[in-house]
Amino acid sequence: MALLAVAEALERLLEDAAPLQAESVALMDAADRVLAGPLMALRTQPPFNASAMDGYAVRADDVASVPARLSVIGMAPAGRGFAGTVGPAQAVRIFTGAPLPAGADTIVIQENVRDLSGGMIEVTAPTVEGRNIRRIGLDFSQGDVLLEKGRLLDPAALSLAASANHRQVSV
Repeated sequence: MALLAVAEALERLLEDAAPLQAESVALMDAADRVLAGPLMALRTQPPFNASAMDGYAVRADDVASVPARLSVIGMAPAGRGFAGTVGPAQAVRIFTGAPLPAGADTIVIQENVRDLSGGMIEVTAPTVEGRNIRRIGLDFSQGDVLLEKGRLLDPAALSLAASANHRQVSV
């Protein structure tokens, strides 16, 4: 009896094999499974323009030449925004991950600021518009294809699926 070549044996096996039906499983149970279809982003990430650094949200025009003295009008902690608007010669203390306040167009890192008395700061290094900001949708936007059909769900793929708000996947 003659032996079959590996390629021919594989071809014969695949001709008779029926594909399994796709099933929806919890993301926690999807490790080492294979996606049955493309995985789409269910949300936009980041969902807003966010500070990428701890510092001060300001208007770039106000700090184009330094030193620049600004009045601190509030704070934007991580995960919460500042309700007001940054006007001329004003700043908002901001932390990484906080939404960029209205009126601000750049973040001055805290290392480039001197704290003065009476709610004032002095910016010691110039910056430009858009610096230290993670723009809305920088990572992905709702509807983007994040993973293609046939992708093995390894830890990196599972993390991406979770960050896009998936709790279930079709495998």
